Amino acid sequence: MDLQDRFTGCLLGVAVGDALGMPTEGYTAQEIRSRWGVVRDMLPAPEGHFHFGLLAGQFTDDTEETLLLAESMIQAHGFSADLFAEKLASWGAAWTLNERLNRGVGFATRSAVESMLAGTPWQQSGVAVPTCGSAMRTAPIGLLYHRDINVVKSYADLQSLPTHSSPAARAAAVAVAVGVALSLNGFDKGMVLRYAASQASRIDADFADRLLWTGGLIDLPVDDALGLIRNSPLASETVPAAFYCYLKFEVEPEQALMAAAGGGGDTDSIASIAGSLLGAAQGSSWIPGRWRERLEDVGRIEAAAKGLFDLHSSFCG
Repeated sequence: MDLQDRFTGCLLGVAVGDALGMPTEGYTAQEIRSRWGVVRDMLPAPEGHFHFGLLAGQFTDDTEETLLLAESMIQAHGFSADLFAEKLASWGAAWTLNERLNRGVGFATRSAVESMLAGTPWQQSGVAVPTCGSAMRTAPIGLLYHRDINVVKSYADLQSLPTHSSPAARAAAVAVAVGVALSLNGFDKGMVLRYAASQASRIDADFADRLLWTGGLIDLPVDDALGLIRNSPLASETVPAAFYCYLKFEVEPEQALMAAAGGGGDTDSIASIAGSLLGAAQGSSWIPGRWRERLEDVGRIEAAAKGLFDLHSSFCG
């Protein structure tokens, strides 16, 4: 499979998962089924929802932060925590003037960005809240540095610190980036899970144990498994739920994102992370045309993927 297409599939997977799960975020699985049935198509956020105003195919802060990270890496010719923090602060300056521009940014990221805008160095701005905000954006690290897992681990951890300093959040970011790197390298999904958990265990053993436990739930029905894993924004729930969807639907990636978007809770982040893993493993051909046609900023996403691939090629040239 074409490596550049896997880069593209990964970032498109982030965005289509995010957009698919955007309108269902915060509802229970039962509420989603009652209101929408199976979530097959991109939909606008319903009236009264905290994403109300976002249209079908628009994404949230999950994809925006992923693209900010990717674009900072392209601009710096590699990962630069200074430049990434600068981009986060510039983004934050925009949504402090227009609240709709933040696309649903979470408490930890909001607090950290506002702290940076007030002059706090990024090394001290992170909030010790164990949520998934730094895990949902970390795929570009796994893409660019996929040939060196130690570098992936180090930079995935470092990109977490400006906003999320808790061990669970940092470990979750490492697990997702390592998962993307190994999926890109063609490892089977069981190995991806085990090695992602192994690397995460160096930061938070409890998170790693919970991630590994997810692998034992694959034979359960989706509703039962996701009910056990749970689906709050906590990194110890969102990231295992995303890995479960990735592992469960080995030959049906479209079904994986539909399950994530319909499973309740932090649906956009669960589907987004699952999409990053599936795209890194399988490229972009599995993404339905009906999703790509509605997805916003496809050109920006594909340009970021190409920029990362070109940068990787320059490293290896």
